[in-house]
Amino acid sequence: MKQVTENVYAETGIFACNLGLITTKEGNVLIDTPHFATDAVRWRDEVMEKGEVLYLINTEEHPDHTETSHFFPGTLITHQKTRETLAEVGTETVMKRMAHLNPEGMPLMEGFRLRLADVTFTEGLDMFLGGLTVRLFSLPGHSPGGIGVYIPEERVVFTTDIIFHRRKCWLHEADPEKWLQSLKRIGELDVDVIVPGHGELCTKAYLEEQSNIIEQWVEVVRSAIDKGLSEEEAKAKITPPDPHPKQPNTPMTEEELNQAIISRLYQIYS
Repeated sequence: MKQVTENVYAETGIFACNLGLITTKEGNVLIDTPHFATDAVRWRDEVMEKGEVLYLINTEEHPDHTETSHFFPGTLITHQKTRETLAEVGTETVMKRMAHLNPEGMPLMEGFRLRLADVTFTEGLDMFLGGLTVRLFSLPGHSPGGIGVYIPEERVVFTTDIIFHRRKCWLHEADPEKWLQSLKRIGELDVDVIVPGHGELCTKAYLEEQSNIIEQWVEVVRSAIDKGLSEEEAKAKITPPDPHPKQPNTPMTEEELNQAIISRLYQIYS
């Protein structure tokens, strides 16, 4: 766990998404949860040493952000769309996925229930705790339920998976136009540090490159559509424009992810 500012910490070394901790004199706030049960228990023990956890925020609905929320205390807050999506997933699906991906964690899963939010919002929500403002705001584009977490007094923002810092972007469920709008919104914030959904900490200087990657994906797919290529032909011919490596050990191979992205963009732009 890295100390980012006086009251903000980030963990970028636990699979798969980055995690956050905001400490205050009145209690603490956690941001996202590990993908695996074994990591969740270790992370919980580490953060509990910093004091009582009052709130837990899931910044989107994908499994690497949400599935181990069961193991953590505090009031759970998500976007309304995240809660709605997870309500359709169910505990049994998570148990099967955990048995496949983290079998050594299965003894920890006794009594497990997929946790749904206690509090939801749609556009924004401000929390005031121990002299800090924790501002939650909608950041769609990578996923419908994506949210940012901005701590203005600390000049830090957690951007969920709207930013993959020097990691291959997952556009398999993306809305590129909303993604680009979310990047502009981040650019308007008064921050020194960005904690991305994946990759190491960065600054607003990376926003241009992140935007370019999204725009280039749209351009190459639209070009293939304009040339009359079928989706399958496009999958065979398109050279992916994202220069960064895929995060290791994720469920899809590089080729599978590229094909999923092309399928998604064909769905939007055909």
